[in-house]
Amino acid sequence: MKKIIFAVLFSICFAELSAQISVQYFRNDTIPVTRLGDTLPNPWAGGLNFCQFSNIDLDLDGTDDLFVFDRSGDRLSTYINQGTTGQIKFKHAPQYVNAFPKLVGWAILRDYNCDGMADIFTFGSGPMGGINVYENTSSISNGLQFQLKVHLLKANMTPNSTNFFDDIKITSVDVPAIRDIDGDSDLDILTFDVGGTTVEWFRNYSMEVNSTCDSLFYMLETRCWGEFTENTLNASITLNTPCAPPPINTNENELRNQRHAGSCMECIFTNGDTDPDLLVGDISNAHVTYLRNGANSSFAIMDNADALFPSYDTTVFMNIFTCPYRADVNNDGFEDLIFSPNASSTVENFKSCWLYLNNGNNDSCVAAFEQRNFLQDGMIEIGEGAVPRFHDYDNDGDQDMFIGNYGYYSSTGIYPSKIALYKNVGNFNAPSFQWVTDDFASLHANAYNIISPIPTFADLDGDGDKDMLVGDYTGKLHYFRKDPGPADNFVLAGPNFQSIDVGNNAAPQLIDVDRDGKVDLLIGEQSGNINYYRNTSSTSAATFMLVTNTFGGIDVQAPSFITGYSIPCMYDNNGSYVLLVGSERGFLYRYDNIDANLSGNFTLTDSTYITDREGMRVAPWASYLNGDTIIDIALGNYAGGVAIYTGDVISSVNTTVTQQYQNLTPFPNPANYTVQFNGWATETKFPVTVRIYNAAGAQTAEKILFSANDLLNTSSYHSGLYFGVLSDKDNRTSTVRFVVTESDER
Repeated sequence: MKKIIFAVLFSICFAELSAQISVQYFRNDTIPVTRLGDTLPNPWAGGLNFCQFSNIDLDLDGTDDLFVFDRSGDRLSTYINQGTTGQIKFKHAPQYVNAFPKLVGWAILRDYNCDGMADIFTFGSGPMGGINVYENTSSISNGLQFQLKVHLLKANMTPNSTNFFDDIKITSVDVPAIRDIDGDSDLDILTFDVGGTTVEWFRNYSMEVNSTCDSLFYMLETRCWGEFTENTLNASITLNTPCAPPPINTNENELRNQRHAGSCMECIFTNGDTDPDLLVGDISNAHVTYLRNGANSSFAIMDNADALFPSYDTTVFMNIFTCPYRADVNNDGFEDLIFSPNASSTVENFKSCWLYLNNGNNDSCVAAFEQRNFLQDGMIEIGEGAVPRFHDYDNDGDQDMFIGNYGYYSSTGIYPSKIALYKNVGNFNAPSFQWVTDDFASLHANAYNIISPIPTFADLDGDGDKDMLVGDYTGKLHYFRKDPGPADNFVLAGPNFQSIDVGNNAAPQLIDVDRDGKVDLLIGEQSGNINYYRNTSSTSAATFMLVTNTFGGIDVQAPSFITGYSIPCMYDNNGSYVLLVGSERGFLYRYDNIDANLSGNFTLTDSTYITDREGMRVAPWASYLNGDTIIDIALGNYAGGVAIYTGDVISSVNTTVTQQYQNLTPFPNPANYTVQFNGWATETKFPVTVRIYNAAGAQTAEKILFSANDLLNTSSYHSGLYFGVLSDKDNRTSTVRFVVTESDER
């Protein structure tokens, strides 16, 4: 479909298109996976690391589902609630992810306008941080959708004097409490002040001013809500701290431009009254602190602190920055508590979603520990940095799955790195995977000290069976010889294989690049380039010689980034090589024009191939999984999971469109929030219909323009290439090409 759309959009004059056939990829969550006899409910959900949880009705059926924002690559995942009262049962539903705008830093879903639909509060990348708000504009006819409501939410910082309005400054690593603090039905905001010692209450005056909760009208009500302070060194709490008045001049407000970073909060009710209590997490705290509100009004006074919440049950403990979230997960009408670290590394990554069920009610929460791996226990989850590889290790004719990883969290600071094996117990036409081990070839058990192992398989010694070559964190390779005996009998025969060293994060692939009948070697690396080593041996044992470290002219290191983390996967596509390259930012690059051009620059056909929603350090592998002749794609990600995309043939019918009659120019290009089309011909007859297609050829939007000055709102588009096909009342057509970016202004 993508090639079809490109053929239309890049024509100077549009003409009749003959029927064409193309391959389009669809996410496939139906391949079964079992572990220790249990069938995983969401095996291909993609892993979870450092998560924020919110309820939202995704399918508009009246039941709250679940939204998860993972700081590992700002990755979103969505789950449909299939449980009954008292039952926890969520089904991974990736089809809803693309309805959300691109989100970074943090994302909390709350209904700000009381229409029963959860809106999005998220980090807004202003000069000193901030909040963006997206309104939920979903409907049964249009499905789930959001529209930017406010870019950089503002508040009156000095309501008692000069009425100075400024952005509510919250960094990308802080998580505010966004709840109704004063009981008037509109949403207020709690966040730590510039020094990180006291809590600021930004009170929403929507109800007071408009008698409705559909506005976002904020004032800084107090700079020390709850009258307590937090120690910036050890997160200890001091109660009964006198409260200073709000700032009264702009000079004091200028101090707010250097904000404290590293706190999170959530409001709960524990003692049956209407005054919200507080849970506080901090970057320097392995626990969560509970503060009881003993006041009789919204101007809270905290009178009791539990530094080991819940001290009456299993205490929450992760090594740093543990954060709380409220969500009803068992359908009893009472919001439960989920805790997860808000860090980006060096913290629990395998059992990092602690669930506590609410055994009380919404007015008197009683947190009862349930599990440390909520949702994670139902998916392929290998900590951080999943890199899948498929290889028929047991010679039964189907593809088995190996997954290398960066590591599982360890409090020692040294992450155990392993290779997991999932054996294909199905067949060539219908795969089914069964977990065998998390430590294939005993890499960890044998203390080989191979960090971040990435395997690839081929016959390297000419004995007819396929050996294993493993890349590591230091940029080196290690040769594991396949010896006679059990299928998993691999012996380390060549540490620091042939003294090959690409610097850092070697991601190898063994493949006959030059088609001379001998296996060659490609190696991705941290810098974002691809190294090509040719097999120059005249014997059956492989000997590799570096040909170039700029293979194909490939460099997936993004501007302003110092690393790229290229992970190559070359495969034969009907007689011609295609090269997929994963990258640090989560973009999957596709190259062709490879055969007979090994010393030249390859053609980049797509820089966001298949999807850009799998999170950071996406790791591709191509294989035939379901018995057809179309290659399938597995994508690993840094959150520790794997997604499967199966290819399907899409056929187009003959399509006739009229000749382009004018040259329109999109402005600005790249676009952030809106785009306008300049250069209208005088004979244009409005209204004009504009249909928007993404780079994959799928129509994503349609809008009617009633004048040349009308704007197209792109605030809900995720970054990438888009095409607009505009047609007037006489069916005359023009096409424009524009890009939507994730700039600092979004």
